[in-house]
Amino acid sequence: MSQPATATSLFRGVLLARSRLFVQAALAALLANVLALSAAFYSMQVYDRVIPTQGVSTLTVLTIGVLIAAALELLVKLSRSYVLENAVKGMDLELSHAIFRRLLRLRMDQFPATVGTLSAQLRSYETIRAFTSSATLYLLVDTPFALLFLAVIAMLAGVSVAAIPAIFFIVAVAVGLFFKGRIARHAATGFVASNKKLGLLVETVESAESIKASGASVRQMAHWQDLCYQTVDDDIIIRRHSEQATYWAGFIQQTSYVGVIAMGAWIAATTTDLTMGGLIAAAILSGRVLGPVAALPGLIVQWAHARIALDSLEKVFALQCDNHGIATPLAPQTLHGEYRLQQAAFVYPGTAANRAPALNIPQMHIPAGQKVALLGGIGAGKSTLLKVLAGLYAPGHGQVLLDGLDIQQIDRLRLSRSIGYLPQDIKLLSGALRDNLTAGLDASPSDDDLLAACKATGLINLVSSHPQGLDLPIFEGGKGVSGGQRQLIAITRLILSRPGIWLLDEPTSAMDDQSEQTALNALRQAIAPEHTVILVAHKPVLLDIIERIVVLAPGGIVMDGPRDAVIGQLRRNAPPPAAHKAEPRAVAEGATGSAA
Repeated sequence: MSQPATATSLFRGVLLARSRLFVQAALAALLANVLALSAAFYSMQVYDRVIPTQGVSTLTVLTIGVLIAAALELLVKLSRSYVLENAVKGMDLELSHAIFRRLLRLRMDQFPATVGTLSAQLRSYETIRAFTSSATLYLLVDTPFALLFLAVIAMLAGVSVAAIPAIFFIVAVAVGLFFKGRIARHAATGFVASNKKLGLLVETVESAESIKASGASVRQMAHWQDLCYQTVDDDIIIRRHSEQATYWAGFIQQTSYVGVIAMGAWIAATTTDLTMGGLIAAAILSGRVLGPVAALPGLIVQWAHARIALDSLEKVFALQCDNHGIATPLAPQTLHGEYRLQQAAFVYPGTAANRAPALNIPQMHIPAGQKVALLGGIGAGKSTLLKVLAGLYAPGHGQVLLDGLDIQQIDRLRLSRSIGYLPQDIKLLSGALRDNLTAGLDASPSDDDLLAACKATGLINLVSSHPQGLDLPIFEGGKGVSGGQRQLIAITRLILSRPGIWLLDEPTSAMDDQSEQTALNALRQAIAPEHTVILVAHKPVLLDIIERIVVLAPGGIVMDGPRDAVIGQLRRNAPPPAAHKAEPRAVAEGATGSAA
């Protein structure tokens, strides 16, 4: 199924898909407004016919008739409300599903840096949906019926009387447009500040430990207060303009009513063209004409927020997704793991033009089944290269070929099934331990398979020590387990997924020696000779499972060759042994020295 390219097309499609429901609501409103005319005609008949003739029986019949019309109007309005509820519910479900699916399809290098802004952008669809449904009924029902009521007033009281609410209606629209720009301007600045507040809140919750330990609470509080002042000021100004528009609307309604009564009374007093009943009916209908005017200030505020929300959501839809520009991604049955990089360079979004790319690989070939280690200092591009090889990042220049195919042309789900990627920072999903072990697997493994994998990696110690076992609760991001346990969970899941390509970014960096040896033994047993392995290593113990070492520096590859040859070269280039007292990161330090 084709996905909408823009947020505007998404909302247009969702709205058009429910056009039948909105037409039904409009027809119900049409009937309700027609029934509402009965009150005006009832008043006219009472004043013109019942009172002068003292026709009590006529009054009884008219009263029963208008009460029946009022009851029917109530039923019609309730029916319209039910229809609109179904329409809004369907819109909410479809919009939330489509927007969340869009989020899941975003390529990782396209994700905005601030979580708060992204969250607010994705949630803003509710504001847009509320405005579109309100504006649709306003344009389809309220405004056209204002013109209909004007026509009825002209028939009952003459054009001169009908001209008064018509003129005031135009004045009210002009007043609304006057306040629109001011409200929109402050809605935009308030939206930005609100996004920053949400981002600061998320940052504070996630970094609470570091903030407390470093004493940064004062800095966070000052930043929070600044943003609060800005959002409160913008909200107050928006409320002020909205209230002023509402007051003007009320003033216009009152003035219009007085004008209708005055003009009608003058005509009734000087001519025989208008009866007392006709004047009363015209006065009642003039309120109906200016009814939409009362809703205009609130609609303007909704419009301002909806416009900002739509612009913000459009920025999310402008971000590139997986398989960007590919109508039908390739889905080969098997991926063997042969990589070839050609003039591949990657620059993080927002990087200054004069800065060197985070990754620059002119040429690189990794045959299928080869076991490769990536070494290098901080910022050399090791983790970035793994993300590019996993298809999570797309190079800005050049190509990354997997089995001779451009990796960005291969279906994302196929890549996820074939590539076992273990990032440096493990994030777990909220739920049970079992859920994290089986998430994304083709078929749910049996308990025997789960326990066997847990025994192999050493995760069984966590399972057996907790009273809930595999149902041990995991909180958002992996709260509740240590960093080493998170790595064990990720490695266990990787083994259960049985990938043919293994991309490991410091897979045991947070483990103690015993846990590390157990996990490495499990990896050795799971990795077959035909599997491709590419790992980032800062510990010498990881190097015994690989056969080739590539040393990276910010400028690109500085050394590439068989494991023993590269290690020998690194040792010859390394500083005297006194400077390295068998530190765990000795290999990485040697690579840094070589790159220098």
